[in-house]
Amino acid sequence: MRSYNTNRSNLSFVEILRIVFTPALRDRGYSLIEILVVVIIIGILAAIAIPNFVGLYYQSQVKEGFETVKGAIKEAQRQAIRRGKRCRIQIDTTNRTIKVKTPDVYGSYEGCLLSDRSLPTGVEIKTNYTTPVITFSPRGNTNSAGTIVVYHNQNNSTKQCLAISLGLGIIRSGNYTGDVSSSVSWTNCETN
Repeated sequence: MRSYNTNRSNLSFVEILRIVFTPALRDRGYSLIEILVVVIIIGILAAIAIPNFVGLYYQSQVKEGFETVKGAIKEAQRQAIRRGKRCRIQIDTTNRTIKVKTPDVYGSYEGCLLSDRSLPTGVEIKTNYTTPVITFSPRGNTNSAGTIVVYHNQNNSTKQCLAISLGLGIIRSGNYTGDVSSSVSWTNCETN
């Protein structure tokens, strides 16, 4: 059996506080070595965490851009059905916008999108359309089959895609596994 020094264990709470917070110990401060150790530890943690935060930021921008593209396409399809008229939207890969196609022999497409859409800064679009124009019939069908890939120009490890099927206009989304520097293919769009 252990024996304990009863003198120290019977100290009152006030006496313990008095010992801990004596002026000599309270005014002591930190040594240069202690400060350097803390700064080095913070630097190491920052070096590990910052790339992760930047990656998460790019990933959230790609997700936002992808939802913008997907929302615009689905809205145009819904508006075509609702209005009983053809809807055509144009994807401008240079300016990274989605807008209603200008009028042609079939008439005006005003009302196919409630507003033009722009992608966040740094988010790019790549398609396999010769002319990135998507047309929906009054039934929501399309003859504009193709694949659209959304990615960030600083970090293209996160790439999302939409594949629009010919005929019924079924839109499937997923992650793009191919290289965006070459041509885009629906076979690389893996459904979520």
